[in-house]
Amino acid sequence: MDTRLTERERNILHLFAQGHDAEAIADQLGISTEQVEQASLNVLYKLFGSSLNYTLTPEGVAEERELAGVS
Repeated sequence: MDTRLTERERNILHLFAQGHDAEAIADQLGISTEQVEQASLNVLYKLFGSSLNYTLTPEGVAEERELAGVS
């Protein structure tokens, strides 16, 4: 697996780091929130793939965010 981040993944990571949420990032980049979420998961896999103890899915991430009280 290629672990280099794509330009889109870098852009999304940068926007998250600036405090934007997935919907705002999607609007700014002209893509769907699902594409933002998938790119975010790709970044996690590329950066921490061997360290992840469970499979991340958009549904699982949403559930974790809800449990943590993050909107």
